[in-house]
Order: sequence, then C-alpha cells, then structure tokens
Amino acid sequence: MLTKDVEQIVTPALEGERGLQRVLVAFDGTPGAWAALDQGVAIALRANAKLTIAGVVGSPPPLACGIGGALVPPYTPEGLQRELEIEMEQKLAAARDEIPATISLTTVLLHGKATRTLGRFAEEGGYDLVVTGPRRVGRLGRLLHRSVTHGLLSRGNVAVYAVKPV
Repeated sequence: MLTKDVEQIVTPALEGERGLQRVLVAFDGTPGAWAALDQGVAIALRANAKLTIAGVVGSPPPLACGIGGALVPPYTPEGLQRELEIEMEQKLAAARDEIPATISLTTVLLHGKATRTLGRFAEEGGYDLVVTGPRRVGRLGRLLHRSVTHGLLSRGNVAVYAVKPV
C-alpha cells in the first residue's frame, strides 16, 4: 500500500509529460533497504514502471592481521572481494524473490563507492527515481545513510526518495 508521501511523489510524476518509467532501489540487505524496496515496489506498481535493484560492493576493508598488516593465507584481497560479491548476490537474489511477477525487474551488482557508483548508474541508465533507505541505527549508521542519500541528492541529476526510518 502506498503511503501518503509516496502518493505525493508518484502522482505528479505520472501526470508529467513522460511519466515515471524507471525506478532504481539502492539495496544492501539491511532492514532499511528492505523498507526502500517495499516503497520502490509500490511506486513501480502504481506507475507501471521498470524496477531495478542495485547492490554495490566496495573494496574489502583493510585487515590488520599478520605481520605489518599483511594478509595471512588463505585470505587474499581478491578472495575477500569475491566473498563480498557472493554475499551481495545472495541479498539481491532474496530481494528478487519478493518482487511480484507483474513488475519488469532487473538486479545489478555494481562495484565502487556507493554514492558515486549509484549516481553514475542512475544517470547513465536514465532512471527517473532512486529509492534509498536508512542504513543502521546509531550515529555512524545515520552518517553513512546521510552521505549516500545526500550524495545522490547533491548530484542533482536524478530524483531521490529517501525512506524515513521507522
């Protein structure tokens, strides 16, 4: 069911010259991402728009193990990167399984910094709306969410709908 906020976003877009045709949901598997996905699905259904769920995998965090911070086998930067990719692919698959069959759906695994990568992908893909969700509870989580959402907003070339934390 569409919330009042979503109705205020979707209705003008539907009445526009071209209408809302492509919706991108930024997804990382967190509860906030699931909330964003729910809203993205509602918008896509209402607008009869194509939906894309995008997960972004960054570089693995540096590990301070072994002498001088070197990785101890069997861990390699490539192996850690692949583990992050597999984890995100599983999250995207779980999200894909929840989407109604009536929606035209694409999932995509992107690499890089989330804000820059999602912004570039949205612009190059001609998306009309990017839906983001809150990251995590706590100060650090709010800062991370704010940076991705505000980063997308500051690009100025695509509309962003930030799902409010519940």
